[in-house]
Amino acid sequence: MILDLTRYTIEELVELKDNITNHIENYSDGYAYLCNIRSYGRVWKEHVYNTYILQELCYRYNGDDGIVDIYSTNPNLSNIENYGEVKYIKSLQDYERWKYYEHLKGMVVNTEKELDEWDNRDDVPFKQRPMFSPIYSRGDLEALRIELSEYDMSFSAPTPYSEMI
Repeated sequence: MILDLTRYTIEELVELKDNITNHIENYSDGYAYLCNIRSYGRVWKEHVYNTYILQELCYRYNGDDGIVDIYSTNPNLSNIENYGEVKYIKSLQDYERWKYYEHLKGMVVNTEKELDEWDNRDDVPFKQRPMFSPIYSRGDLEALRIELSEYDMSFSAPTPYSEMI
C-alpha cells in the first residue's frame, strides 16, 4: 500500500509524520527495555517499548556521543547492535532488586574505605589527608553490613545475551 503524498498539504504531511512517529515510538512488543544512557557526564534512564526504537537509540549513542546499557525481558536481543552492555533480565523487579544489592555492596566498600582513611589521616602526608570527616559512622557501616548480609537474594542477576546462546 503506497500513499499518494502529493494530494496532501505540507501541514497535513507534517501532522501525518508526527502521528506515524508517535505510533512507532509508543508501539509495544510486550517486552521491557530499560536503557541506562551515559553521555558527556550525564546519566539517565529511558524506557522504550520495541526493538526498532531501541536500535535507533543505540545508533544515536554508539560510543561517540554516549553509551547505552540495555536491560531487557526480551529473550532474543542478540541481533541488536550496541556499543554498551546488552543483558537479559527476568523482570523489572529483579533488575531493581539486583541494582539495589549492587548499590549496597558499593556503599559498604566505600564507607569502610572513607572511615579507614579518616581514622588513619595522621599517618599520611598532609596533602593526601581527607579534608572532611565522613558523613557515615562505624555504626552506620555496621548497619549497612547487616542489611547486606540479610538482603533477600531471590532475584536473578542480569545475564549477557552472549552467555544465553
